[in-house]
Amino acid sequence: MPEAPPRRRKRGRRSMTGCRTCRARRIKCDEAPTKCNNCTAAGLKCEGYDLCRLPIKRKSPLGRIPEVELCLGWVPTADERRCFSYFQYRSIPSLAGFFDSQLWQQLALQMSRADPAVYHAANALSALHEDSETTKLLLVGENLRRPLHRFALEQASRSFALLNRRCASQDPERLEIVLLCCLLFVLAELLLGQYTRALQHLRGGLRILKEAPHAQKKCIPSCVIQAFRQLDVQSAHFGSGPFLFGNDGLKELSDEDFVRPLHSLEEVRHNINSLLHAGVHFLANRWSLSSTEVQANYSKLCLRQQRILSLYTRFRRQFEIFYDQYYPTLSYRGQQSADIVRLQYRSQLVAVKTCLMKKPVPNDLIPEYEDLLLAHEAYMAKFTERPTITLDLGIIPGLHTVAVNCPRYAIRLRAIKALLSWPHYEGIISSTFAASIAIVSLKAELEAKDQQGTSRIIGETEEEIARYLFDTVTSTQNIPNWTTVRASRFLEHYKEAKPSPVPESDQKSETYRQKRLVYR
Repeated sequence: MPEAPPRRRKRGRRSMTGCRTCRARRIKCDEAPTKCNNCTAAGLKCEGYDLCRLPIKRKSPLGRIPEVELCLGWVPTADERRCFSYFQYRSIPSLAGFFDSQLWQQLALQMSRADPAVYHAANALSALHEDSETTKLLLVGENLRRPLHRFALEQASRSFALLNRRCASQDPERLEIVLLCCLLFVLAELLLGQYTRALQHLRGGLRILKEAPHAQKKCIPSCVIQAFRQLDVQSAHFGSGPFLFGNDGLKELSDEDFVRPLHSLEEVRHNINSLLHAGVHFLANRWSLSSTEVQANYSKLCLRQQRILSLYTRFRRQFEIFYDQYYPTLSYRGQQSADIVRLQYRSQLVAVKTCLMKKPVPNDLIPEYEDLLLAHEAYMAKFTERPTITLDLGIIPGLHTVAVNCPRYAIRLRAIKALLSWPHYEGIISSTFAASIAIVSLKAELEAKDQQGTSRIIGETEEEIARYLFDTVTSTQNIPNWTTVRASRFLEHYKEAKPSPVPESDQKSETYRQKRLVYR
């Protein structure tokens, strides 16, 4: 007698309602207003009703995200578990970026499993990260018609509420938890293209660091302080900082630091981070000055420029010896880190060398720009991992330098296309925004020279880029003071043509703006 086929359980339509407690217990909820009768009868705390549920994920374009088994002090919903899986398997590797990271691979993962405020903040970031993979970072602002945006709003609201209650407590871990959540909020706002709000969160976290008692500050992990330092120094390019780490870092650097042999990537990173601090600070200061101010302070600027170039030249010799000796023995991840360091110092050398020159840059420097572009293209061809958001500077500064300054237009266009091929953030810097302002500047220069065929230089995506740029410019405060804008003379060329009406389905809600963490 033939075996009967196995019976398949009929899948019912998933309920999109019900209180969080009943859903976690996997029982039918009676959905009574305020709190359900099931929880009341069982003597349980009813966690209330969510604003939304995530749609059922049929198939991920990025491959299957494994479920995470968690041992938490609270009961997560199925949607939260799914989002946290994405955080662990997609967001954490992206945030770690080009280097191994104690902050993301250890501390953030551990704390998000131990504290509900961090857990919900991580889920908010994760939902926006997943959504950004679809929008290619071209969507500016929240859109509550998008399920992942609604879910991110709900998770961020839960995290804000927990943190605001905790701010009044004497919890010894409060400072560390608030700072980590603050970093997650900064990154979440960046994924939404909301620079103004991201910088507000950053300043709130820096204020907490500044006002923290010395005894408490000593207990904050150094990787957290380093992350805030990176973002604070970068914020100088966005007209709002540095707020706490205002020292240009040159006084702390000595020639001896860049003479002794390097034996590990940790030593390499220590030296390049110190140089990046000085270089980024110098470039931000230079581009905040008008031409008249540059002339008035030219001697002082030249002295600082030559000092930084001297240190970078010493580091180049020091690093290349390390590279030749140790590169073949490094792991794949280690080789990726070493190659990023090489791009970092080469990009800074070119940017610092040319920042005091009057435009246009001399044609003699074309080979240097082309070599820098070739190095970036070789890196992108060799390493196919593409983080969406990371705190580390990598390829954007160098490609942006080429895209805006190189005298040869064909080379600039290649750099623009390289930026657009990898939509991502490196700290506060967006590859899409860097490419957008480079496109506007290039088109303006071509039109000024009566070049033909300049209506489209990157093809069909140009209209989408134009809308993204319009949305960014109109929704961001202080954008005229961004150094990338000033250096490219972007606003001189930018014509604010009103874009076509936005469909009602794409209009954004102000709800998310009303949710704030009160920094005390």
